[in-house]
Amino acid sequence: MTAGSTRPRNRRRPLSPLAIGLALVLHAFLFGIMFIKVDSHVKPVAAVKSLQVKPDKDVDVIEATAIDNEVLEQKKEKKRALEREKQRRIAEEKKRKAELERKRKEEIKRKKEEQIRKAEAEKKRKKEAELKRKKEAEKKAAEKKKKEEERKKRLAQEKKRKAAEEKKRKAEAERKRKEAAMKKQMEAKARQARASQALSKYVPRIQQKVEDNWRLPPRGAEGCNPTVRVNLAPDGKVLSAKIVNSSGDSICDRSVELAFRKASPIPIPLDPDLYSEFKTIDFPFRP
Repeated sequence: MTAGSTRPRNRRRPLSPLAIGLALVLHAFLFGIMFIKVDSHVKPVAAVKSLQVKPDKDVDVIEATAIDNEVLEQKKEKKRALEREKQRRIAEEKKRKAELERKRKEEIKRKKEEQIRKAEAEKKRKKEAELKRKKEAEKKAAEKKKKEEERKKRLAQEKKRKAAEEKKRKAEAERKRKEAAMKKQMEAKARQARASQALSKYVPRIQQKVEDNWRLPPRGAEGCNPTVRVNLAPDGKVLSAKIVNSSGDSICDRSVELAFRKASPIPIPLDPDLYSEFKTIDFPFRP
């Protein structure tokens, strides 16, 4: 039977065991009724025959016809009952299918709504997660910026402190350098003064010892006055003697050089602080 038809299809359906049992019971019941009627009809006939009364054939025919009509009507009623049962089952099946279709559509609708709800929930979750991520990123960026600013501030302060310390160190070093230079200059002046005093004291002694070891040139001491550069050891030993300002007489000059070498060691102060002043002497020889 189609969805749009109201009439059942004209086809036989197999009867169930229950239907068959009911049919058998119904036939047995009808057969019993017929038997009772026939029996009740036969007995009067037999009595009539015993009384030799002629049976009424027309009555028998009428009763048989009535029985057949009743059986036929019962069969029709049975057929109508089966048809009603069939229509009821068809209606129930249709109703069942309609209910299943309704439930199927409701399930589809429910699943669709569930999918939409899940999609919206996922969208909301992603949006919230993205917003949270952005906030965390902004927070981290702000913290990073703050740390960077603090780092730069510390570096600037450290640079400023180091610059101040460097300036102070340089100022202190310059002060010490000036003090040292002044001290050195003062010491040099003091040493020069002492050396000058010592030199004025030792020059006559050096002159005397050189003259003691000097062999006069053939022309005599007249005009023999060269300047000799003498390199001395701390103990006065002559390391070298060289004419730096000639007298004009080579024999004179060589004789003075030889005299300085022979006079080694020559008298000089034994004070180590004064040795630098006597290490190299440009000695003007004046006999």
